[in-house]
Amino acid sequence: MDKTVIVNLKHYKVSSGNRCENFLSKFIGMDNPSDTRIVFALNPIDFRIAKSFPELDFYAQHVYSIDFGAGTGRYSIESLMDFGIEGSLLNHSEMRVPECQIIETLDKAKSMGFPIVICAESPSEAEKYLAIGPEYIAYEPPELIGGNVSVTSANPEIIRDVVEKCAKNSVPVLVGAGVKNNHDMKKSLELGARGVLVASGIVLSDDPLASLTSLIEIL
Repeated sequence: MDKTVIVNLKHYKVSSGNRCENFLSKFIGMDNPSDTRIVFALNPIDFRIAKSFPELDFYAQHVYSIDFGAGTGRYSIESLMDFGIEGSLLNHSEMRVPECQIIETLDKAKSMGFPIVICAESPSEAEKYLAIGPEYIAYEPPELIGGNVSVTSANPEIIRDVVEKCAKNSVPVLVGAGVKNNHDMKKSLELGARGVLVASGIVLSDDPLASLTSLIEIL
């Protein structure tokens, strides 16, 4: 089974603006398993950097359903694709959007072959979006995001519940919130998930490359 790790760079100082290029350069030539895809989710101010790193895969942290035109402060799927961005997160707990906007954005994205990862805060929310066919559901209980306790430890049974619900529509699951290490990755896979959505555990590590390498070492 192929695995996916999405590293959300958020808007941390070490991974944004003038420092983003230096941060990403740490992962050039990284030796990762052939069955594991690593994706970096960029902040909007850093979309331009994607073309400077053709060896890496990039998603956006958010996207809109608009077309080119009068869209002050927003950006389109078309513009992301121009930058070399391959997909996007949507509805992250730090960037929640209305249900109608999620459906509208995903409909457009699917017509363009642009993958969308929908973040969900509960099994019921995850179930709500299965029929519209996201690439992944990323399950993230908001109370654990950015903390030191992984959802895999705090509430493993709810992950099984989300995975079982999503499997009925053949939508794979990523696990987020508090994910930091190899144990969290292994536990996520044991519970039926396809991978993880991680942020501070990698980005704010003293050695981001070593942390990411350790995370994906599945024995």
